[in-house]
Amino acid sequence: MPVYTYKAKTEPNVFKTGNIEAESERAAVAKLMHLKYHPVQISLHSEQTARKFKFLERISSKEIYVFLRQLSNLISAGLPLIRALDNISSQTSNRKLHYVVSDLQESIQKGKTFSQAMLEHKNLFSSLEINMVESAEESGTLPKVANKIADLKEKNIEFTNKIRSATAYPVLLLAVGTLTLFMLTSFVLPKFVALFEDLGQQLPLLTQLLINVSLFFEEFWLLIIIFFSIGVLSLLGYIKSSAGKLWFDRLKLKILFLKNITIKVQTATFSRTLASLIENGIPILNALNVVSEIVTNKAFSLQLKNIHSKVAQGESLSEALKECQFFERNTIDLISVGEDSGNLDVMLGRIAKMNETESAQKIESLVLMLEPALILTMGGIIALIVVAILLPIFEMNFLIQ
Repeated sequence: MPVYTYKAKTEPNVFKTGNIEAESERAAVAKLMHLKYHPVQISLHSEQTARKFKFLERISSKEIYVFLRQLSNLISAGLPLIRALDNISSQTSNRKLHYVVSDLQESIQKGKTFSQAMLEHKNLFSSLEINMVESAEESGTLPKVANKIADLKEKNIEFTNKIRSATAYPVLLLAVGTLTLFMLTSFVLPKFVALFEDLGQQLPLLTQLLINVSLFFEEFWLLIIIFFSIGVLSLLGYIKSSAGKLWFDRLKLKILFLKNITIKVQTATFSRTLASLIENGIPILNALNVVSEIVTNKAFSLQLKNIHSKVAQGESLSEALKECQFFERNTIDLISVGEDSGNLDVMLGRIAKMNETESAQKIESLVLMLEPALILTMGGIIALIVVAILLPIFEMNFLIQ
């Protein structure tokens, strides 16, 4: 069905822009009039432009968080949901987000619930957020739950930013060091080759090996870059596939220094998500289904689906978790205490906070060890190159004397 872009008057001095689906321009005008919008301008929306738009403009997690926070504040202040969405839509600077918010508003005006409207944008809203909104609609606690969702989104962004800031310097150091080595072996060292050849003496083994490597890089540097890029892109493409992601996620759980960090991060996500769902009255089986979709590690997700099956068969959550190799003993014990006391959601919240803190500490410790190791490794390689260059010069001076 064609999509029309419109500009309409909603109040004497208030204008709204957006998109609407209709069979014709006349039908689009009729739909807008039915919504009590008075069209000022209407035109056919180009699908090609929309696709280009989709490619060029993205919606970041931070923008989704700002949207959720604004929505929470507006409906908590007593503003009806449709008016709150209209207010946000008119203020947002991201055109794609503007289109999404307008679409949410129009879906609700057509009779859909807010959770059903969010379901049409699953690429932006997680299963956790949709299920929490659905539960809030049934219980009439949407303002409170909207605020809770915004808080969760904020914590996720803060945690992600911590990891990125901690790993940024080692990644930059590795990239600069690799580039420096490539420049030295490909462009600097070949300048000394002619000098060494004029010496007319046998070169030290280290120098000869380095010259051979340098000549290889000088002659085939373009092919090396091409094949390296193809290799990296192929690996990244495979990791993005279902089988590749499962392989890579399992690998992260086998490498010693990554295993503990991965388990801590996934346990924190599991606990925080499950606590929020249970707190909002979502049954444990439904909550476990949602959590298995939320966790980012596919191997961890498969284990959670097995746990769901065991809980469905009548086992308690703590008993089912004992058969999963990824949960630490103290986590299972705390969950068992929460089940016995009837405060499972509170205990899960504490487990999440504990694992978030510990994972952040482990990442910082790993980075602190990586930084000097990378500096020493790069410094050692560069020192080796310098020694290989200076050895023939020292030998020549010795022969002259």
